[in-house]
Amino acid sequence: MKTPRSVRGFSLIEMLVVLALAAILMFFSVPALLTTIRQSRLRGIAQETAVLMRQARLDAIKTSSQGVVRIVPPSPADPIGRIEAFSDRNRDGKLDAGEPVLGRVEVPSRIFFKDAAGNTDKASVEGFSPNAEDSSMPNTAFFQSDGSLSDPNNRGRGAYRFADDNDNYLEVRVEPVTTARIEVRKWNEARNDYFANGVNGEAWSWN
Repeated sequence: MKTPRSVRGFSLIEMLVVLALAAILMFFSVPALLTTIRQSRLRGIAQETAVLMRQARLDAIKTSSQGVVRIVPPSPADPIGRIEAFSDRNRDGKLDAGEPVLGRVEVPSRIFFKDAAGNTDKASVEGFSPNAEDSSMPNTAFFQSDGSLSDPNNRGRGAYRFADDNDNYLEVRVEPVTTARIEVRKWNEARNDYFANGVNGEAWSWN
């Protein structure tokens, strides 16, 4: 008795065609997926840093103290970099016992403290103030009780920079120091500067 065509399985040719189509789709979709993953890691750490800065600034205003945000680069003793924010109630620039920690964010794998010029860790930071606990550490953002940013070197702004391993660069910039506006910006080679997404209708592009 012959088996009806409707209940027979796929032929070898049909299976090969399906596999070929799946391979083509993967060929075109995997690079886009990897780009999306890189974007999410870099965007995520920059946006979380901006949130910590806003929390520190608001806490400084509410408690009439000082809000501190600092980066801690990876080291042999502590291989995971992080960003920390705390409420500096005695205004000495140090995290003392009893002072509230506002948040800590670990830097994802394959994301670095780095600027577009290739400077890393401490050298990648623009502006801000010397670290009160350890001068060898990167400069620190100090938000004052009036909402302003401490600016001892009269740079007029400060920024923490982040990069992935595909030459995409973001910064969290505080400017001007008087009102301490916090904004995430991306490096643009043609502009030779960082810019906010959507400025003049221009969207960020990614490597």
